[in-house]
Amino acid sequence: MILNLIKKSFIVLILSLLFSLRIDAGHNMGGGMGGGGGAGGVIPVFDAQNVSLMVRQINRTMSDGRSIPFWVFCEGGMSGMGNCSLPSPVLELQPGQTANVTLNMMMAPQESAPYHGHTIHPHGLDVPMSEDGVPETGAGVNGDTYSFRVDNRYIGSHAYHCHVHTVKHLEMGMYGAFIVKSGNQINDGGPNYDFEWNIVLSTVDPAYHFAVQDDPVFADYNPEYFLMNGQEGLSRNTPAEIFTAAPGANVAIRLIGMHSVNSTFEIRDASGNRVSFTQHNFDGFALPSPRNVSRVELSPGQTSDIMVRMPSGSGSLYPEVSYRDLRQNNVYNNGRVYTRIDF
Repeated sequence: MILNLIKKSFIVLILSLLFSLRIDAGHNMGGGMGGGGGAGGVIPVFDAQNVSLMVRQINRTMSDGRSIPFWVFCEGGMSGMGNCSLPSPVLELQPGQTANVTLNMMMAPQESAPYHGHTIHPHGLDVPMSEDGVPETGAGVNGDTYSFRVDNRYIGSHAYHCHVHTVKHLEMGMYGAFIVKSGNQINDGGPNYDFEWNIVLSTVDPAYHFAVQDDPVFADYNPEYFLMNGQEGLSRNTPAEIFTAAPGANVAIRLIGMHSVNSTFEIRDASGNRVSFTQHNFDGFALPSPRNVSRVELSPGQTSDIMVRMPSGSGSLYPEVSYRDLRQNNVYNNGRVYTRIDF
């Protein structure tokens, strides 16, 4: 009996040490998908029919030198321990396929009760309540497999995120793009694209990353960093990403709003003039008819799929996002994030 107690104590000690481990990924891996190479790496893309994810902490050094901890979903299994990114991996599913997304909670960083554990919530997809990842409606927080199917209505951009203590865990980086795809169609019956670029919008209030439980800091939101695919992109000369397309090509840009403020997406040419594009989907569903626009407004949790045709010849276009205060609607200081498309 004493020997058994010693064995149990040793196991508890080992588990405690494992739970205290943290992965320092330095600067994150970010990148445009579907023909584009992003500055700083590539965000993994996984087939949602069979994928295992786990949660790890990575530390990011921001433009002002400050180190911020993030919790992100990473590829599951021991081989995936270094394959972590901000935002988390892209999950893809075709209409009629069955998603099987497993959350492995081994060694996951987490809060204490009542906010312990994590879930995966497929944001924007209508799924059975048992697969929705919401603890308040019965979802488990210690690991689960989420199985569901979608139809052609959902072809487009959606998201997934943790739904435990969402105000903190979403801010911590537990989010990623969830794309329903049917070939190269922008939506069911819509036009085809030649290149696709997934862009996740997010903001960072450092106070949230260090707050615990019901800290009063959660009563307000004061972001200091503004990201596109995990990168700051403070100027045209230091874009968050550089996406590569081809002259005359149709580029689908999927905007996934995991930010906690309002934002405006625009594309400008080398002279700073707005470039028009076509908006096809909003919040994951096809619009009644495509809209020719020069800007798209996105609030927290919203998505939009647009398509822009590259000019003939060679050159660059400059997509940018302006993040705005929810109260005053003013663009934040350093709240304009720049990217670039080369063709």
